[in-house]
Amino acid sequence: MHTSAHSNIPASSISLHTKLLTLLMVFLCTSLALYPILLNLISPVLYFSFALTFVLVIIGLPLRHFRVPHSFILYTWLSFSFIYIFWLFVSVIYGNNLLYVYQDSAGFILYLVVLPVLYLFILHNHLQRFFFLYIEHLSRFIALFSIFVALIVYLLFGGISTDSIVAIHSFANSFGLAWKIDHNSEVLGLYTNVAHLVLLGNALALYRFSRSLAFRDLLWIISYILALFFDGRRGLVVAEIMQLLIVAPLIFCRLTSLHRAISLFVIIFALGYLLFPNIDWILNRFTFTSADPSSYQRYTQIPALIRKIDEKPLLGNGFGSFASVIRSTERPFSYEVDFLATFMKLGLVGGLLYFCTYLYGVFQALRIRDSIAIYLISAGVPFFFFMGTNGNQAMSTDSSVFHIFLFLTIAFSQSMRYSSNSTSIPLLSCNRKCS
Repeated sequence: MHTSAHSNIPASSISLHTKLLTLLMVFLCTSLALYPILLNLISPVLYFSFALTFVLVIIGLPLRHFRVPHSFILYTWLSFSFIYIFWLFVSVIYGNNLLYVYQDSAGFILYLVVLPVLYLFILHNHLQRFFFLYIEHLSRFIALFSIFVALIVYLLFGGISTDSIVAIHSFANSFGLAWKIDHNSEVLGLYTNVAHLVLLGNALALYRFSRSLAFRDLLWIISYILALFFDGRRGLVVAEIMQLLIVAPLIFCRLTSLHRAISLFVIIFALGYLLFPNIDWILNRFTFTSADPSSYQRYTQIPALIRKIDEKPLLGNGFGSFASVIRSTERPFSYEVDFLATFMKLGLVGGLLYFCTYLYGVFQALRIRDSIAIYLISAGVPFFFFMGTNGNQAMSTDSSVFHIFLFLTIAFSQSMRYSSNSTSIPLLSCNRKCS
């Protein structure tokens, strides 16, 4: 008998040992996910939880005769590790600023140490079901947090202005919170650097909705979309549209005739009363001409990056390198056009290896014998677009956390049991003996 992830699991069915291990997993994953917001406040939790997790994995390996399960996780880890070690050597040979090298390549450290440790820890202790639940709860927290902050801003200040932004920043900094709240085209932007994780939670919610057509799941989907909108990045909005377009055919196939009619009515209503009346603002917000300041920066960066790529096209200029045009004096290696910036640093060889390794991990979802595969791909492929078109996303720690969570979700779901008669998410359900 399958147990839904959303049912109340009796406390007696989960041992104290499993609860403690799950709590450790939650501490480690949460400190990784929310690090961009909490920064120094959460660093001790991150270091302690990882150290303890690492020790438990090392102790457990000889007890299991050093058996490591065969999985695509191994190949992604080997590939990312090779990129990091080889191009770290290239960076040192070229004499790049070591501080810039460390900051620019920090994401690879997570691949090198966190990915295998977290994978083995969850697998050895049979915490897959709890990991899936955690991804859902993390996504819900980020969505509700974003919506709550946006509502508070509008209720307290009636909108956004220079004074309100200054007041919000002062209040946030007093609690050690480190995210940038700003406005773009007269719309609030939270810029948390964690909203992209919602793409993964939304993929699970979309999948569940396609199976159950539950109104609760629809509300969560709407919450996720609002959170992505409030984050303020156009790239995330485009990524969410891509996600919905990828899964729309699957969802419509599962809808009844009545539900299809209702869905079409809602879409037409949204277009008529939300989209068309604000078409001028939307066109202005999503203009990609040089008249837009953000797009203008990209236009100025592209020729400079191409010229830098031409200097060392095959192996690149190493981590921490930058072109003649920079966007930040503190982080000169950071660019909005991150596809080109990655090729500038890693060359054609390293750039292709990096991006192909990520896509290799994403499309491993096709090995899952369930339609959940397309939903997971609907999170991975749009993030590929977001990662390459937004400032300092490729090779960043923010992207690495998303990659790790997505890869683990795919790897664990490949080995889960499925029930064609169940209306709950198969990968969020398992036999009670799993506990």
